[in-house]
Amino acid sequence: MVHADGVEALKEQLATRFRQLQDEHRLSGTDLEKRTTHDRKNISAIRNRGRLPTRDILRAYDREFGTGNELTGLGERIRAAQKAVRLTEVTAAAGVDTPGPQQAESGREEVEETDRRQIVAIAALSALAFETTRRIDTSATAPTLGELEDDLADIAAGYDTTPHQILIGEVARRWHQVEDMLDRRLSVTDSLRTTRLGGQLTYYLGRLAFAGGHYRDARRFCDLSDRYADQVGDEMLTGSLAALRSSIAYYTHRWDKAALTAARGRRSAEPYLAARLAAYEARSHARLGRVRETENALAVMRAHAGVATRPRPGSSPFTAGSAAMFAAVCAIELGNGAEARRHAREAVDLIDPRSHEECGHAYLCLASGFLLQDRPDPAAAIAASRAAAAVPDGHLSATIVSAMSEVVRELGPWASDPDVRAFSALVQQSRLALPGSPA
Repeated sequence: MVHADGVEALKEQLATRFRQLQDEHRLSGTDLEKRTTHDRKNISAIRNRGRLPTRDILRAYDREFGTGNELTGLGERIRAAQKAVRLTEVTAAAGVDTPGPQQAESGREEVEETDRRQIVAIAALSALAFETTRRIDTSATAPTLGELEDDLADIAAGYDTTPHQILIGEVARRWHQVEDMLDRRLSVTDSLRTTRLGGQLTYYLGRLAFAGGHYRDARRFCDLSDRYADQVGDEMLTGSLAALRSSIAYYTHRWDKAALTAARGRRSAEPYLAARLAAYEARSHARLGRVRETENALAVMRAHAGVATRPRPGSSPFTAGSAAMFAAVCAIELGNGAEARRHAREAVDLIDPRSHEECGHAYLCLASGFLLQDRPDPAAAIAASRAAAAVPDGHLSATIVSAMSEVVRELGPWASDPDVRAFSALVQQSRLALPGSPA
């Protein structure tokens, strides 16, 4: 049986180890608050054996100290001990005694004693159920969920304008918070809200992994997010995942799968997502040289473009500029340089310059268009490509680098030109600048 003093002994063990780590790394509470973004009040709670911080906070300290799972593991032992103490307390509150070893041994031969032990067990479980209900009713889960939902709306609104490194930290921190909440007992309503948040945040982790060119990791996040989406029946999340899966297939050269995934997703997608899924379907068909299928998908894309411009958790809004950019992509794949240049110029004019990825693709379509004509213009192609690469730190994506690499291949006949060589070197530097790339 675990007593309250056992919990305190574990808390003292955590406090002592935490002090040692702080001293070894020479990090004050203020230093740790800046590095982990978690309030230094949590540090005081650990050092003074107060309320145990959440799992995501202990994970953050483990990461900062380089201690693997040590502090988080101690936290789990404390939680288990606290749970055992609560069970003892509620059993006592129910007015029953837990039978000792000798009582249990002597009672095995008597049916009455067996019945009594069953009654004791039921009473204990009943008391625990009562305590659990009270904790759910008095918990701060609902306001915390509301805050997380507001945070997710902010992430969606600022996704295209926020550096990826910052987004990764913000999404990961909230993802850990939601995973921690899913470990608790929640009401049915809060469980659905939390599960939806878990799916949405996992989707964003997959999207960020994709932006860094880590396609296998992106697929794994999609697989997990799918599980959440199935539980809550969220069409927005399901459609966004279809778009992400189509993109992963496209950039791993599985164009048939990319087209099929987008087409299937579009059939049941919300209007918010229909244009984007149609665009992904069109570019995949164009890559395979399917003219009629490409034109049909582009017609659907144009019919739905601009339906919604306010960002929602999931894929970014699809604007008229987005439609022009994807039309340029398809024109390049089908070998129509004049159409590519026309649509690309339209996209450059329409796309918000802060939407760095779409803007970059528009410039790179223009670059390819300058080379896809009777008298290619490599100088203009390089100028347009450099405009695509001129993004603020943290906004470069693997898809932009991939498209830049394609322009380098198209510039092959002019490979000896100093400007072409310089641009090729820039592409290599850009590839190394992607998050998670080798230094």
